[in-house]
Amino acid sequence: MMTSNGMKRYLGLLAAALLVYLSLLPIELAAVRFTRSDLFGIDHSTIAETLTEYVRSNRYPDQITIRGGERVYQARVVYTLNPTVQDVLDGLYRRYRPDYAAFIAIDPVLGNVIALSSWDTKDRGLGNLVLRNSYPAASVFKIVTAAAALDMGQVEPDTVLPFNGKRTSLYKRQVLRHRDNKWTRRPTLTKAFAESVNPVFARLGVYRLGAEALQQYSRRFGFNRQLNGDLIVGASAVSVEDDEWSLAEVASGFNRTSKLSPWHGAMLASAVANDGVMVVPHIVKELLDEHGIPLYIHEPHALATSVSPDTAQKLRRLMMETVRSGSARSAFKRFFRGHLQDVEVGGKTGSLTGLSPKGRNDWFVGYALLGNRKIAFASLTINEERWKVKSAYVARKVIEAYFDPQ
Repeated sequence: MMTSNGMKRYLGLLAAALLVYLSLLPIELAAVRFTRSDLFGIDHSTIAETLTEYVRSNRYPDQITIRGGERVYQARVVYTLNPTVQDVLDGLYRRYRPDYAAFIAIDPVLGNVIALSSWDTKDRGLGNLVLRNSYPAASVFKIVTAAAALDMGQVEPDTVLPFNGKRTSLYKRQVLRHRDNKWTRRPTLTKAFAESVNPVFARLGVYRLGAEALQQYSRRFGFNRQLNGDLIVGASAVSVEDDEWSLAEVASGFNRTSKLSPWHGAMLASAVANDGVMVVPHIVKELLDEHGIPLYIHEPHALATSVSPDTAQKLRRLMMETVRSGSARSAFKRFFRGHLQDVEVGGKTGSLTGLSPKGRNDWFVGYALLGNRKIAFASLTINEERWKVKSAYVARKVIEAYFDPQ
């Protein structure tokens, strides 16, 4: 006959076994579905409340104290970061020492953060630059303008869009008083995107889209929305006014009022690489208690379906041309060789002077694909006086590391 102590020990082991079983997967009892979150009271928002302040200070603790319901747990954090890629990225910043830099790479399907790095040469206490939403979106916003025009059937990649004057300038006579003449240039949408032609995208906004449509698509791409996963990140802001010139500036990215965080920039690229579906990044793979029992395991979730799969495919064509012959071509010179010859790389550059922090902002937002391996990223470098390294080159080296067969 079992003793009292033996019975207690048996019941304790039984309870522990049941807890392990329940922690491994959701189950259904009496037609009620129980999840790990139901059992432990921990989800991505709970983690964000606990972890964000650490990451904003560029700290990634191995252990955290986290509340789940009425209980407090000591949890070991398992991050999604790829150590090899992370080391390459951090090494680049140590070598070139830009005034400021921020980089995030994610899996565009699952949302796993593959690499995340913030750099401030003089350590001015600005915190993690990846999470800041104070940078001008610049020409990166042309992704949204092109997506809206393609998705609405207003243009195709081969549609010819004439303009006059310099491609980098934006004057009312180029947009609101355009007249074809013998000096008029006639690029396709693909070429205008690859070369970031401001007058073309300004005219798209004014004459093909309008304020309401551009505002709608900016929201579908995550602007003016909370982007929290397991970190709290401020919304990227854009204001599309029903005024022709304001609309022209926003559509072309030629303004300082449209703001973008690198965190959100990687999400923009994920929508292009993931057939139009934008995923929310996450940095925590799982939390384990002191016995190794999973208190939390991340499950991917999407923020929005930004565009149709067909539109996403057309956007990839535009972004590939940027790398092959457009504004990012110099950074990818002699890239497509050896084991990288079949990697598809696409992106969008952007450059504008910002004030927080002060300096010339250089963006490269994009993706790379090879079979089932995919990466989406946002690279930003900011320099006050002279260039140390361009954002597209940093992205190139990260892509090389990620697709290295070794």
